[in-house]
Amino acid sequence: MMKTGIAAALAAAVVWSAGAAAQDLPKQSFKVVGSFGNLSNWQKVEKPFWSEQVTKDSNGQITATAQSTTELNLKGTEVMRLLKLGLFDFAHALPIYVAEDAALEGIDIAGVAKDMATARKITEVWGPHVDKTMGSKYGAKILNWYTFPTQMIWCRDQIKSIADLKGKKIRVQGVSQGDLVEGLGATAVTIPFGEVVPALQRGTVDCGITGTMPAYKAGWHEVVTSVLEMPVGFTIIYTAVSEASWNKMNPATKDFFTKEMKAFGDRGWKIIGDEVEMGLVCVSGEGGTCSEGKPGKVVRVKPSEADVKAREAALNDVVLKRWAKRCGAECAKAWTDSVGKLTGLTATP
Repeated sequence: MMKTGIAAALAAAVVWSAGAAAQDLPKQSFKVVGSFGNLSNWQKVEKPFWSEQVTKDSNGQITATAQSTTELNLKGTEVMRLLKLGLFDFAHALPIYVAEDAALEGIDIAGVAKDMATARKITEVWGPHVDKTMGSKYGAKILNWYTFPTQMIWCRDQIKSIADLKGKKIRVQGVSQGDLVEGLGATAVTIPFGEVVPALQRGTVDCGITGTMPAYKAGWHEVVTSVLEMPVGFTIIYTAVSEASWNKMNPATKDFFTKEMKAFGDRGWKIIGDEVEMGLVCVSGEGGTCSEGKPGKVVRVKPSEADVKAREAALNDVVLKRWAKRCGAECAKAWTDSVGKLTGLTATP
């Protein structure tokens, strides 16, 4: 009985301590720009965090006005510029959209990460390099990393192997994805995510690269016939805070956000990780029941050993060489000594 009483007292003390710490926070409100409004990163991770979690954990002391890039009618390439100008305090953004500096690309080079665990480890070892660039170029500080579902290649016409991609026009998100498809003998085309479906319908592009659940939620399953079920990387995303906003915060607020952002990152990797296979279920109707709605009929093409070898050849002979040239010898060596050591890869011009 005494042990039960002590446990209850300790629990009450923890709750009181957390509440007291929250009460020590000054009353504050922040402006936030999120990722794409029609996808799970915003719907299940970012929006609930800003609209519910932050307010709850701060006992109402901290609130936020958070809107997705879709709601704000912004392009992904505009987000960091607007953060730098002071229009937002926090932003959820993609390095591939701010890759004027090749060091940013290093976090998410197409074809490097073959699974989500590796993708996360890459953010841990290369993240500090990106943070330096963010500070000098955008006056921003990165607070966490997470991801979109596994990136795969989706085609309007039926394909059976990677060899069928030769000569096709493939929509890509960033420079290294473009290098990868060119290494596979295809032509890279850059089109905003929201315009891919009509582009596929018109034949402006033959195929496109995106994540598994994003493909379903954006309606790709209605215009493509097949998906090559072979990872070509991940679309990594980060949470950044304006240094100007960060420097105005008192120590208690900084400590609050540091802890909250760690939990946010862990939750983001878990939620999106769970959606990788479900996205494939939803686009194809194979392997289970779609949790998001009516499934599509996309044919899931399993990669052969030849397909995997072709991807690796394109990665080593084209993608990494081109990236190393853009980044420079010192940058490429730093990447090889960190990410390369983790993945068994070498980046040299």
